[in-house]
Amino acid sequence: MNWISASEKRNFLKWFLTQHQLKHKDARMLLENIINKHHILENVTFTESIQPRERTIVISSTSSDEVGFIYYYHNQKTEDVSKALGDLLANPSHKIYLILHFYGKQSNQRYVQLVETPRRDSFKRYKQFKQDINEVDALIELTLLKNQINEALDNRDKARFRILASRLEKLQNQLRAESTYS
Repeated sequence: MNWISASEKRNFLKWFLTQHQLKHKDARMLLENIINKHHILENVTFTESIQPRERTIVISSTSSDEVGFIYYYHNQKTEDVSKALGDLLANPSHKIYLILHFYGKQSNQRYVQLVETPRRDSFKRYKQFKQDINEVDALIELTLLKNQINEALDNRDKARFRILASRLEKLQNQLRAESTYS
């Protein structure tokens, strides 16, 4: 998880409010309060998943099919913006999760960089990355081996050809075995 400055959050939220009309007009007031209160803004975390046991605010623009406003807190949920604002002002040092729904958010790099990705997604990405590296390494090794075999054939070096062909066969069998287990 990357640390995001209050200034980056503020700039994005200001941009968001100038670019998007919100389904729930009081949600604008809530975001403006967050923008203007540095100590609250520092505790805001952008996310894409509802945290039902945590304080989570969901706000949608008119271009979204999602509900205009929902506030989750202590395993409860409300569409009352004043409840959320009162809670924010009463507990400014508590963490608050913010989900924004608007057209094009998946391709909006400013937004994507603000969103906290869950740790298990990071682990899955890491595992996939490691698997990809292993596959690329194997492909490179396979290509080099085939090139060495071609050189041995060009040089009519039977002994080297046999050794390399045996290595190639072992590598191909290993790759087949790995691909059946993944």
